[in-house]
Amino acid sequence: MTGADILGPSEAFRRSMDYYSHTKHGDAMLERLAALAPGTLACMHGSAWQGDGAALLRALAASLHE
Repeated sequence: MTGADILGPSEAFRRSMDYYSHTKHGDAMLERLAALAPGTLACMHGSAWQGDGAALLRALAASLHE
C-alpha cells in the first residue's frame, strides 16, 4: 500500500508508449468511478494506492487530454 504519487510515473509510461484505451466514453467512465469516492485504488501491475481516489481519477482524466 502506498500513498505516494502513482499518477506521475504512470503518465510518463503512458505518454512514452501511448499505452491507454482510446474509448470515446473514457471521461464519463472515470467520472462515474470518481463519484464513488474510493479511498483505495488497486492497479493490475503496481502498488495499491490509498488517498483521495476521486481526485486522483479526475487528475487522470485531465491528464489524458494533455
